[in-house]
Amino acid sequence: IGLAATWNPDLAYQFGRVTAYETRASGLHWNFSPVLDLGRSPLWSRHFETLGEDPYLVSTMGSAISRGYQGDSIGSYGVAACLKHFVGYSAPLSGRDRTPAWIPQKYMSELYLPPFKKAVEEGALTLMINSGVLNGIPGHINKELLTHTLKEDWGFRGFTVSDWEDFIMLHTVHCVAENIYDAVVQGFNAGVDMSMVPYSPQYKE
Repeated sequence: IGLAATWNPDLAYQFGRVTAYETRASGLHWNFSPVLDLGRSPLWSRHFETLGEDPYLVSTMGSAISRGYQGDSIGSYGVAACLKHFVGYSAPLSGRDRTPAWIPQKYMSELYLPPFKKAVEEGALTLMINSGVLNGIPGHINKELLTHTLKEDWGFRGFTVSDWEDFIMLHTVHCVAENIYDAVVQGFNAGVDMSMVPYSPQYKE
C-alpha cells in the first residue's frame, strides 16, 4: 500500500526486479504476487497487501510489478508472477478473509476485472484463484470466469493455481462436492490447472 501511494510505476517495476533477483537467489522461480485485489471494503483485513482502491492505479502499478518480476524473459534473474486473487477476494460481505462476496456485473467489469486483464495482456504467467464464493459460486469452480473470461476471452496462456487447500474446501466448507475426488474433478474442469496442497497432496490419487 505504501508503494501504491508513490504513484510511481517505474519504482514499482524496480521493486519487481529487485524482488525477483532476491527470490531467485533463494532458489525459487515463482512468486505469489502481485496482489491485484482492490482495497475498497473497509471491513476487510488485508488492505496492506493491496495497491489501493482505484482500478487504474492497481492496473498500472500491478502490471509494472509483474513485468519487473518476469523481465523480458524469466532468464537467470526473473521469476514467474502470480496475479491474485482472481477475482473479488477483497470484497467479502462479512469482512472476514475467504468468505462470500456479492459484486454486481457492472462493478466486476469496471472495477475488479481490469487490473487482472491488464496484467494478463502484458504477459503475466500465472494466476491464483479467489478462495471465497463470488455471487453464489465458489471461485474454484467458476467456469464462466476461469475458462470463458480468463482463458477464452482474454487469451490467457499461463496456468492457474488454487489457493491453500481450496479443492478440499469445495467439499468441507462450500459443500458443493460430495467428496474430495468430486471436488478435484469440478475444480480442474472449471479451469484450475494446479492444486496447492503442500501438506496433503492426495489430489493426485
